[in-house]
Amino acid sequence: MTELSEPRSRRDRPAKQPLSRAVIVDAALELVRQDRLDAVTLRSVAERLDTGPASLYVYVANREDLLERMLDRVLSQVPAVTVDPARWHEQLTALFTATLDALCGYPGIAQVALGSIPVWPSALAITETALALLRAGEIPDQAAAWAVDALYLVTVATAVEQGIAGQRTPTAPHHKSLAASYTDPVRDIYAALPADRYPNITGMAVTLTEGDTAVRFAFAINAIIAGASIGA
Repeated sequence: MTELSEPRSRRDRPAKQPLSRAVIVDAALELVRQDRLDAVTLRSVAERLDTGPASLYVYVANREDLLERMLDRVLSQVPAVTVDPARWHEQLTALFTATLDALCGYPGIAQVALGSIPVWPSALAITETALALLRAGEIPDQAAAWAVDALYLVTVATAVEQGIAGQRTPTAPHHKSLAASYTDPVRDIYAALPADRYPNITGMAVTLTEGDTAVRFAFAINAIIAGASIGA
Protein backbone atom coordinates (compact mmCIF):
# COMPACT_ATOMS: atom_id res chain seq x y z
CA MET A 1 0.00 0.00 0.00
CA THR A 2 1.42 3.35 -1.02
CA GLU A 3 1.64 5.83 1.87
CA LEU A 4 -0.14 9.05 1.10
CA SER A 5 2.00 12.16 1.47
CA GLU A 6 1.01 14.98 3.82
CA PRO A 7 -1.05 17.57 1.98
CA ARG A 8 0.90 20.80 1.47
CA SER A 9 -0.52 24.26 1.95
CA ARG A 10 -0.89 26.33 -1.14
CA ARG A 11 0.20 29.39 0.80
CA ASP A 12 3.59 30.71 -0.31
CA ARG A 13 3.99 32.70 2.91
CA PRO A 14 2.56 32.92 6.42
CA ALA A 15 -0.74 34.61 7.09
CA LYS A 16 -0.50 38.38 7.18
CA GLN A 17 -0.51 40.17 10.51
CA PRO A 18 -3.83 41.98 11.06
CA LEU A 19 -3.55 45.68 10.34
CA SER A 20 -3.68 48.18 13.15
CA ARG A 21 -2.30 51.65 13.73
CA ALA A 22 0.45 50.20 15.94
CA VAL A 23 1.46 47.68 13.27
CA ILE A 24 1.62 50.42 10.64
CA VAL A 25 3.77 52.67 12.86
CA ASP A 26 6.08 49.75 13.68
CA ALA A 27 6.56 48.99 9.99
CA ALA A 28 7.26 52.64 9.20
CA LEU A 29 9.84 52.90 11.98
CA GLU A 30 11.61 49.81 10.69
CA LEU A 31 11.81 51.50 7.30
CA VAL A 32 13.42 54.51 8.97
CA ARG A 33 16.01 52.29 10.65
CA GLN A 34 16.85 50.59 7.36
CA ASP A 35 16.48 53.36 4.78
CA ARG A 36 15.97 56.63 6.69
CA LEU A 37 12.91 58.89 6.82
CA ASP A 38 12.67 59.68 3.11
CA ALA A 39 11.85 56.02 2.44
CA VAL A 40 8.61 56.28 4.40
CA THR A 41 5.56 56.69 2.18
CA LEU A 42 2.16 55.13 2.53
CA ARG A 43 2.98 52.98 -0.49
CA SER A 44 6.31 51.74 0.90
CA VAL A 45 4.75 50.96 4.28
CA ALA A 46 1.84 49.17 2.61
CA GLU A 47 4.24 47.07 0.54
CA ARG A 48 6.11 46.12 3.68
CA LEU A 49 2.82 44.96 5.19
CA ASP A 50 1.76 43.18 1.99
CA THR A 51 -1.31 45.32 1.47
CA GLY A 52 -2.45 48.28 -0.59
CA PRO A 53 -1.99 51.95 0.39
CA ALA A 54 -5.75 52.46 0.54
CA SER A 55 -6.04 50.07 3.48
CA LEU A 56 -3.78 52.30 5.57
CA TYR A 57 -6.15 55.26 5.35
CA VAL A 58 -8.44 53.54 7.84
CA TYR A 59 -5.74 54.12 10.47
CA VAL A 60 -3.78 57.21 9.33
CA ALA A 61 -5.07 60.27 7.49
CA ASN A 62 -1.97 60.83 5.33
CA ARG A 63 1.83 60.68 5.41
CA GLU A 64 2.07 63.69 7.75
CA ASP A 65 -0.28 62.00 10.21
CA LEU A 66 1.81 58.83 10.04
CA LEU A 67 5.06 60.75 10.62
CA GLU A 68 3.63 62.48 13.69
CA ARG A 69 2.47 59.15 15.11
CA MET A 70 5.94 57.74 14.46
CA LEU A 71 7.54 60.64 16.32
CA ASP A 72 5.14 60.18 19.21
CA ARG A 73 6.10 56.49 19.40
CA VAL A 74 9.81 57.35 19.39
CA LEU A 75 9.39 59.91 22.17
CA SER A 76 7.43 57.39 24.21
CA GLN A 77 10.74 55.56 24.65
CA VAL A 78 12.00 58.35 26.93
CA PRO A 79 11.85 56.94 30.47
CA ALA A 80 9.46 58.50 32.96
CA VAL A 81 11.03 60.55 35.74
CA THR A 82 9.99 60.81 39.37
CA VAL A 83 10.94 64.34 40.34
CA ASP A 84 13.55 64.61 43.10
CA PRO A 85 13.96 68.29 44.07
CA ALA A 86 17.48 67.58 45.32
CA ARG A 87 18.49 66.28 41.85
CA TRP A 88 16.34 68.43 39.56
CA HIS A 89 19.26 69.76 37.49
CA GLU A 90 20.76 66.31 36.96
CA GLN A 91 17.36 64.83 36.14
CA LEU A 92 16.58 67.59 33.65
CA THR A 93 19.86 66.99 31.82
CA ALA A 94 19.18 63.25 31.80
CA LEU A 95 15.64 63.79 30.49
CA PHE A 96 16.78 65.66 27.39
CA THR A 97 19.78 63.37 26.89
CA ALA A 98 17.33 60.45 26.81
CA THR A 99 15.18 62.41 24.36
CA LEU A 100 18.20 62.91 22.11
CA ASP A 101 19.05 59.19 22.35
CA ALA A 102 15.52 58.26 21.29
CA LEU A 103 15.52 60.64 18.32
CA CYS A 104 18.96 59.57 17.13
CA GLY A 105 17.83 55.95 17.14
CA TYR A 106 15.68 56.70 14.07
CA PRO A 107 17.74 58.87 11.67
CA GLY A 108 15.70 61.74 10.29
CA ILE A 109 12.68 61.40 12.58
CA ALA A 110 13.66 64.61 14.39
CA GLN A 111 12.88 66.53 11.19
CA VAL A 112 9.20 65.88 11.87
CA ALA A 113 9.47 67.99 15.02
CA LEU A 114 11.01 71.00 13.27
CA GLY A 115 8.62 73.90 12.94
CA SER A 116 5.92 72.10 14.94
CA ILE A 117 4.55 72.74 18.40
CA PRO A 118 5.12 69.51 20.40
CA VAL A 119 1.53 68.58 21.24
CA TRP A 120 1.77 64.81 20.78
CA PRO A 121 1.10 62.82 23.98
CA SER A 122 4.71 61.68 24.47
CA ALA A 123 6.08 65.17 23.78
CA LEU A 124 3.59 66.63 26.25
CA ALA A 125 4.78 64.13 28.86
CA ILE A 126 8.37 65.31 28.37
CA THR A 127 7.29 68.95 28.60
CA GLU A 128 5.26 68.28 31.74
CA THR A 129 8.21 66.55 33.40
CA ALA A 130 10.64 69.28 32.36
CA LEU A 131 8.39 71.99 33.81
CA ALA A 132 8.01 70.04 37.04
CA LEU A 133 11.79 69.73 37.33
CA LEU A 134 12.35 73.43 36.64
CA ARG A 135 9.74 74.36 39.22
CA ALA A 136 11.44 71.97 41.66
CA GLY A 137 14.57 74.06 41.07
CA GLU A 138 12.55 77.20 41.90
CA ILE A 139 12.90 78.58 38.38
CA PRO A 140 10.34 81.38 37.75
CA ASP A 141 7.45 80.22 35.60
CA GLN A 142 8.18 82.48 32.61
CA ALA A 143 11.84 81.47 32.58
CA ALA A 144 10.81 77.82 32.92
CA ALA A 145 8.43 78.13 29.98
CA TRP A 146 11.09 79.64 27.72
CA ALA A 147 13.74 77.22 28.98
CA VAL A 148 11.63 74.18 28.04
CA ASP A 149 11.17 75.59 24.56
CA ALA A 150 14.93 76.18 24.20
CA LEU A 151 15.81 72.75 25.62
CA TYR A 152 13.47 71.02 23.19
CA LEU A 153 14.77 73.05 20.24
CA VAL A 154 18.45 72.35 20.94
CA THR A 155 17.66 68.65 21.41
CA VAL A 156 15.78 68.39 18.12
CA ALA A 157 18.42 70.45 16.27
CA THR A 158 21.20 68.23 17.61
CA ALA A 159 19.34 65.10 16.50
CA VAL A 160 18.78 66.57 13.02
CA GLU A 161 22.47 67.49 12.76
CA GLN A 162 23.49 63.99 13.79
CA GLY A 163 21.16 62.50 11.20
CA ILE A 164 22.80 64.61 8.48
CA ALA A 165 26.28 63.74 9.73
CA GLY A 166 25.32 60.07 9.69
CA GLN A 167 24.43 60.33 6.01
CA ARG A 168 27.86 61.76 5.25
CA THR A 169 29.73 59.24 7.40
CA PRO A 170 27.53 56.12 7.71
CA THR A 171 30.18 54.20 9.67
CA ALA A 172 30.66 56.96 12.24
CA PRO A 173 29.68 56.16 15.84
CA HIS A 174 26.34 57.16 17.33
CA HIS A 175 25.75 60.77 18.39
CA LYS A 176 28.12 60.39 21.34
CA SER A 177 31.01 61.66 19.21
CA LEU A 178 31.68 63.75 16.16
CA ALA A 179 33.54 61.89 13.43
CA ALA A 180 37.09 63.10 12.89
CA SER A 181 36.40 63.02 9.16
CA TYR A 182 33.95 65.87 9.80
CA THR A 183 35.83 67.99 12.38
CA ASP A 184 39.39 67.70 11.03
CA PRO A 185 38.69 69.39 7.66
CA VAL A 186 36.80 72.20 9.43
CA ARG A 187 39.73 72.71 11.78
CA ASP A 188 42.12 72.88 8.83
CA ILE A 189 39.90 75.42 7.06
CA TYR A 190 39.77 77.62 10.17
CA ALA A 191 43.53 77.41 10.69
CA ALA A 192 44.24 78.34 7.05
CA LEU A 193 42.13 81.51 7.09
CA PRO A 194 43.94 84.90 6.90
CA ALA A 195 44.90 85.63 10.49
CA ASP A 196 44.72 89.38 9.99
CA ARG A 197 41.07 89.14 8.92
CA TYR A 198 39.95 86.31 11.21
CA PRO A 199 42.27 86.52 14.24
CA ASN A 200 39.81 84.92 16.66
CA ILE A 201 38.80 82.04 14.40
CA THR A 202 42.38 81.16 13.45
CA GLY A 203 43.55 81.56 17.03
CA MET A 204 40.80 79.23 18.25
CA ALA A 205 40.76 76.76 15.35
CA VAL A 206 41.42 73.83 17.68
CA THR A 207 39.13 75.06 20.45
CA LEU A 208 36.23 75.66 18.06
CA THR A 209 36.32 72.05 16.88
CA GLU A 210 37.04 70.41 20.25
CA GLY A 211 34.53 68.29 22.13
CA ASP A 212 32.31 65.46 20.98
CA THR A 213 28.58 65.83 20.56
CA ALA A 214 27.79 64.56 24.04
CA VAL A 215 30.03 67.20 25.63
CA ARG A 216 28.68 69.98 23.43
CA PHE A 217 25.08 68.92 24.06
CA ALA A 218 25.61 68.85 27.83
CA PHE A 219 27.15 72.33 27.65
CA ALA A 220 24.14 73.68 25.74
CA ILE A 221 21.67 72.11 28.16
CA ASN A 222 23.52 73.45 31.19
CA ALA A 223 23.85 76.90 29.63
CA ILE A 224 20.09 77.08 29.11
CA ILE A 225 19.41 75.91 32.67
CA ALA A 226 21.92 78.44 34.05
CA GLY A 227 20.23 81.22 32.09
CA ALA A 228 16.81 80.16 33.35
CA SER A 229 18.13 80.19 36.92
CA ILE A 230 18.78 83.92 36.59
CA GLY A 231 15.07 84.41 35.93
CA ALA A 232 12.98 85.88 33.14
